[in-house]
Amino acid sequence: MHIAVLAKVVPDYEVPSADFELTDSRAHSRYTRMIGLYDENAIETGVQLKEACKAKLTIISYGKTEDISVLRKAIAMGGDALHLVMGDSDDPFVIAENLKMAIDGLGDVDLVLAGQQSADMDRGVVHSILAGMLGWQFLPQISRIQSEGDLWMVAQAHENGTRNLQFSGKGVLSITSIPENVPRIPVVRAIFAAKKKPVEKIEGIPGTPMNAKEVSVEIPKMESVCEFLPIEDMAETATTLLSKLREERYL
Repeated sequence: MHIAVLAKVVPDYEVPSADFELTDSRAHSRYTRMIGLYDENAIETGVQLKEACKAKLTIISYGKTEDISVLRKAIAMGGDALHLVMGDSDDPFVIAENLKMAIDGLGDVDLVLAGQQSADMDRGVVHSILAGMLGWQFLPQISRIQSEGDLWMVAQAHENGTRNLQFSGKGVLSITSIPENVPRIPVVRAIFAAKKKPVEKIEGIPGTPMNAKEVSVEIPKMESVCEFLPIEDMAETATTLLSKLREERYL
């Protein structure tokens, strides 16, 4: 069995919104780079599945050479190999086409896991586009995976509970976050071993971009107004507060 996990290197997603800055419609390069949060959930799920099924686990990413040092964490967590498709496009169709090329190159991938959405653009579309290009089944919001013979048994997270599904054949699954797939912290020995692991670099292709064109990217502007009410007469304060809440239609 061969499992592939897609991982994207993104700017630090814990930067306070007040400190966030854009350059050329993307996060400023000064921010620390890391693997996306949901992608780490997918990696952890892949490692658990690898251990349970004695499978091979390959990490695939689309990005730049400088991403390699960040992506080695996925190897330290339990990945067997790292393949980096070289490219800098932000178009989801181009990214999916490049990832497909890498998966086709491996030749024997049975299952592809990906975080439910990236931690930078939050689009959550590349995995479904990839599934369409591969001609494989796609299931989103998966929280648990189990292999039973020729079947995959999966749990799909919903707002009001869980839906249990099964399928056979190859598939692309988007992984959501649950307590059971919180990313493990690699041990020091695994971190050092990951640094020595060779990385397969694949030259990217131009691909066919989507028809929609990005016009602009903006940071939402938050405005806050603070008004102090007199407290000498608490009855009057309460009356004034209720009046203002009704004016703003909060009551």
